[in-house]
Formats: sequence, C-alpha cells, structure tokens
Amino acid sequence: MSDKGHSGGTNGSSGSAKPLLDFIRQSDEIILLPRAAVLFQEGEPCRGAYFVEDGELNLTISSGERRVKVGSAAVGQIVAISSAISGTDHQCSAHAARDSKVILVPAAALREFLQQHAESCLLTIQHLGSDLLDLSMNAIRPLRLQPRYPRPQ
Repeated sequence: MSDKGHSGGTNGSSGSAKPLLDFIRQSDEIILLPRAAVLFQEGEPCRGAYFVEDGELNLTISSGERRVKVGSAAVGQIVAISSAISGTDHQCSAHAARDSKVILVPAAALREFLQQHAESCLLTIQHLGSDLLDLSMNAIRPLRLQPRYPRPQ
C-alpha cells in the first residue's frame, strides 16, 4: 500500500463521497489517540470502521517476529472498512503516528447504510479494489522477494 493509505476509504474531495461522509460524521463515538497509541490489533474482532478526522495512523501486519508497515491512513481516510463489511477480525494493526482523532462507525450501521445507498457502496468497492492492488504491490510482492530462510553467516 502506498503511504496515502491502506484505507478502504475515501477522501473528502469527491462529490460522490458526500453522503458517506455525512453518515460517518453522524456517529457519536469519537476516539482521541495520543501518538503511538493502539487503535486496534491484528486478529481482534472488528467493531466497525474508523474515519480519520485528524492525525495519521500507521497500519502494520505481523510477519514472524517483526511488524511490517503496510500503509498509513491520513485525514479523510477510512480504515478497517473491509473487516467491518465482512464481519471478520482486523487484518492489520493501527497505531497513531501522531496525536489523532478518529470516528468509529459501527459495523452493522455501516453495512445498513451501504445497502441503502448504491453510489456510496460502489465508491467503497472501488476503494477496496484499489487497496488490494496497493497491498499486492507494496506488501505482498516485496515479502515474496525476500528469502524464506536466512542464509548462514
């Protein structure tokens, strides 16, 4: 994923994103994260998607003993939307790269909104597809190019 984010989300500049952004901003669960705080961990049950209102999040996955950065999410992006829609555990971890403010959109409410708003649903699908391409180019492909077993020194 590029540094613009593994977000599964959208930014505020698109006119077609306005209904989704309006819906997100209606949520009353705002989370303030100090720098380095954990928003969620890979493998935890997903409560919903998170809209980055202010700040930035780093997204990482576990690879053996180490953590690999797979992207980041900046202001106006949504994280964990694929897990929220599919009802699966978080596929990565999110940590605040700096003091951040995020809005939690409960998974059930998000799914209901997307079922009722075809344009927002299509926009979400387009962003999820883009995220898959970013993930393949920036995380999976580089990991495959690394040797599986370290060579003895």
